[in-house]
Amino acid sequence: MRRLALACVLVAALIGATPPPPGFQLPNDVVPLSYGVRLQIDPNRDTFEGTVIISLDIRKTSVIWLNAKDIEPESAQLSGTDGSIPTHARVVNKELIAIDVPFGVNGSGWRLVLRYRGHLDDKGVLGAYRRKVDGNWYVYTTFTPIEARRVIPCFDDPRFKTPWQVALLVPQDQKAFSNTPETGELPEPDGQKYVYFDVTQPLPSELIAFAVGPFDIYEAPAAGHGTPIRVITPKGHAADGKAAAEATVAVLPRLEEYTGIPYPFGKLDHLALADGAFGAVENPGLITYLARELLMMPGTDTNPRTHALRLLEAHEIGHQWFGDLVTQSSWADVWLSEGFATWISEKAMDREQPPERAHLSWMPARERVMRTDDSPRTRPVRVQPDDREGTKDIYNRFVYDKGAAVLLMLEGWLGEDKMRDGVRAYLNDHRFGNASTTDLAAELKAASGVDPSAVMHSFLDAAGLPRVSVQVECTPAPRLTIRQTGSPPMPGAIPVCYRGEGFAKSCSVLDGPSREIDLTKAGLPKGSACPTWIEPNAGATGYYRTTWTAEQLAALPLAQLSPAERLMLAYDLAAALPTNRAAARACLTKLAADSEPEVAKAAQDALPANGKSK
Repeated sequence: MRRLALACVLVAALIGATPPPPGFQLPNDVVPLSYGVRLQIDPNRDTFEGTVIISLDIRKTSVIWLNAKDIEPESAQLSGTDGSIPTHARVVNKELIAIDVPFGVNGSGWRLVLRYRGHLDDKGVLGAYRRKVDGNWYVYTTFTPIEARRVIPCFDDPRFKTPWQVALLVPQDQKAFSNTPETGELPEPDGQKYVYFDVTQPLPSELIAFAVGPFDIYEAPAAGHGTPIRVITPKGHAADGKAAAEATVAVLPRLEEYTGIPYPFGKLDHLALADGAFGAVENPGLITYLARELLMMPGTDTNPRTHALRLLEAHEIGHQWFGDLVTQSSWADVWLSEGFATWISEKAMDREQPPERAHLSWMPARERVMRTDDSPRTRPVRVQPDDREGTKDIYNRFVYDKGAAVLLMLEGWLGEDKMRDGVRAYLNDHRFGNASTTDLAAELKAASGVDPSAVMHSFLDAAGLPRVSVQVECTPAPRLTIRQTGSPPMPGAIPVCYRGEGFAKSCSVLDGPSREIDLTKAGLPKGSACPTWIEPNAGATGYYRTTWTAEQLAALPLAQLSPAERLMLAYDLAAALPTNRAAARACLTKLAADSEPEVAKAAQDALPANGKSK
């Protein structure tokens, strides 16, 4: 009797004014605690049916707002400890579904059950879509960054991270995959079957994935700490997955070793897509790749091709820690996902190089972003989108490459061991949760004893490429003066690492137009002769241009520079040609004959042609 009375009161209270819809981000007055999703997917049909069951913490609100696009709601019901209450779901502004909340509904004991219909696109590549391969239809998903809402009405924002459980009703002759291992199948009438999957770790909506079709599977040996590896291919192409499986066996242990955390999501499937919005997407347990990037016919592999495949996998598997295990708290901090994955994948691939060639292979990508940063096309790394159009720039290549460059700079400044310790603490302390740039800075400070916040703010929240020069004077005492040479100087803090004749690498933070350093405190023995040369970007990890004088270039012993330092020198001189032509050209001519192909090519490309700068 009490349940019926409560339901009558609550339903009667539904009549009233609906508050205005929220902006791009949903409010925090309702928080999802978990999802259960049931979808009927037939690759031969262009529609699907779905039911989502969301456990909710309902705070003071009269409407539950869900992100949803191209979804047709059929029924909605709220249920709590006192029974179930039918409610009303309606589409608002093409991106939202509003669920009326009766008066008195609040707390964490409520579940929303929403039944709906949706569309499987055979032309687009967002949400759930289908493609025909060799005469067979397949269904794939791309939910990144805000396209889960095309398939599942949900809280489609990375800050809402919860467990999910997926069940797919599919034709009995089809295979189905999702983020977690299959827990069972149940035959249904009319040639259908339910495929059930285990509950996920807490994940944001953009990382949920599934696929349905007549797939084949290449089974690989377990890798790393015993992770099962599979490559999922179109029918008849299982053998084409062998190289991808071998790449995983090579790179997964490197990532586990650096992070100190075994692969955190159980199984690891690589799924070949016929078509997609991205080259690859890091869905935990079910990473998706364009087939042309993942698959390789036996006998067609080459060293460059297999290297590219290992690098691609290292990026996507790296995301399993950076982006999946620890997810950015907001879209402004997507660099914590993409910058980290770019940086950690290059570190993993550096393992295939002699130590003296560290960083060399990834410097051309950093040079491209430095040139962009020194042009009108620049932008800050951290940008918060405020509408759908703004999300198209979330995965700007600038975020990947400058984000990685900032991490390399931090590592060069703080030291490799302290950087690693800070990164491990960051991953462990925010495991299966969210984190921000501020959180990372705090972990790096705790590990190193140095607060990197000002440096991170300078390079992530502002745009532009600093220019730095150094000058040595030894009267009356040896000292190094570091100056900004850009006009006007960039505000903020720039870590400058240097070394020279008689002393090893040392670092100082330039937080104004100039700074003087006592070289005896930087490692130059007392009584030493005045250093004849300085390398102002030791290790070539600094994110700045060095402005060289002709005298400094003439005294610089190229043979004592690392390959990365010589490559950085070639890039700096290419940028300086219009103002320092003769000295730059003389040095570039020497570098054009360098034994390292990357250095020689950069110098050759930079040399003026027919007396004119390229």
